[in-house]
Amino acid sequence: MKIAIRADGGTDIGMGHIMRTLVLAKELNEYLNNEVFYICKIEDRYFNDVLQNFNSAINSKYIKGIKKILDEGFKVEFIRENKLIKDLKNICADIFITDSYDVNEKYFDVLKNNFAKTVYIDDMNLYYFNVDYLINQNIDAEDFEYKVNEDTRLILGTKYLMLRDEFKNISSKNIKEKVSDIMITVGGADSYELTEKILSCIKELKYNFHIIIGPLFKNTEFIYKFQNPNIIFYENADMCEIMKRCDIAISACGSTLYELAACGVPALGIIIADNQQGIAKKMDEVGIVRNLGRCEKLNKDIIIDNINTLADNHELRKTISKQCMNLVDGKGAKRIASILIGNS
Repeated sequence: MKIAIRADGGTDIGMGHIMRTLVLAKELNEYLNNEVFYICKIEDRYFNDVLQNFNSAINSKYIKGIKKILDEGFKVEFIRENKLIKDLKNICADIFITDSYDVNEKYFDVLKNNFAKTVYIDDMNLYYFNVDYLINQNIDAEDFEYKVNEDTRLILGTKYLMLRDEFKNISSKNIKEKVSDIMITVGGADSYELTEKILSCIKELKYNFHIIIGPLFKNTEFIYKFQNPNIIFYENADMCEIMKRCDIAISACGSTLYELAACGVPALGIIIADNQQGIAKKMDEVGIVRNLGRCEKLNKDIIIDNINTLADNHELRKTISKQCMNLVDGKGAKRIASILIGNS
């Protein structure tokens, strides 16, 4: 059985689709012995050359996502950005998994006619989904009224979270009475230059700040403005170890929130994309995250007031941490893989 996974990553779209599908791909490989491969978009002008020499596409906006997949040991087949549907018809696979926002109803219809089983990993519920399996791992997934075929299997909720291995089987967090370390992470890319904005607001606070610089940050010049013994910058960060060290996190409301939850870290969430709105709202409602709202409206008072609320309330942080640890069990990708290959 051959399984194709279509996912892209790069400077404009970040690395979220790549990172979560890699978790699933590794679980599928446990069953299928290296029969999983990736389908990635490339600009038309690079298509012919990249088939012969990967380095010929070094300036592609998708190159960092492709490189990450290759570094993890998976093969990549390329499709042209502007001839996507045409090229997909030439792919040979039994199951085709898509994790991309570059889709529409025609896309799903074409795949259904060309592959034995089709799978879509969703966050936003924008279409009628003509697929065999629809996956939404988010906390708000069951709030959506999905339009699907009668025989479409819905795989919904945090029971199916695709967490990396390092975030599995983590012991309960010891919540210190006094906060000393705070993590700041806005994802693989920082399109809104939020990291600099947040640092400008908190630089005078008496905490140790651990700042994650993602692989797709376009601007890192600001680092030199904030040289300070209590501000530490990380590139190629060991995210799990930093999370374990920190008492509070300020994070974009993407997949990192689930990793923070797995580590039991109380978090302040910032919405940086439309698909994060429901996640932030739901996590706030169930007491896992304090939702700071849209990044465009973020200001110094909002950030500092919420840091102080958590820092000054030891019992609140203990309660949040316990709620976080109950959210995830690390078995989500294994459950999905078992369903897709017919074992459950």
